[in-house]
Parts: sequence; structure tokens; C-alpha cells
Amino acid sequence: MKRNPKLFLTDIFESIELIEKYTKGLTYNKFIANNEVQDAVARRIEIIGEATRNVPLKIEKNLGYN
Repeated sequence: MKRNPKLFLTDIFESIELIEKYTKGLTYNKFIANNEVQDAVARRIEIIGEATRNVPLKIEKNLGYN
């Protein structure tokens, strides 16, 4: 069963919000020193990448990205 394409957009927006939450108040040096935050951010970037690969072209065009 195919996943609803809107859920991929939800994954993207949720991941962006979580990255902002994880990094709020962190300086670059604090971010670099915190492997857990780095791993969490890297994982969320992976989720964004996977979701963007699955967003149908029709939706991309409607959003003005293609």
C-alpha cells in the first residue's frame, strides 16, 4: 500500500521542527562537542532526504520547486 504523499511533507516539517528544537541555544562549538545532538540532527536530515525523494513530482510543482 502506497503512503499518502502528504505524510512525506509532514515528515519534512516535523524533522525541521525537531532540528530547531535540538539545536536551540547551541553555539557551533557546543553542537560540535555534543555527539548525541549531532546524531539526532543527522538522522533528521536523513529523514528529510528520504521524504523529499518520495514527494511526487506533482506536489513539487504545486509547491513551486520544479
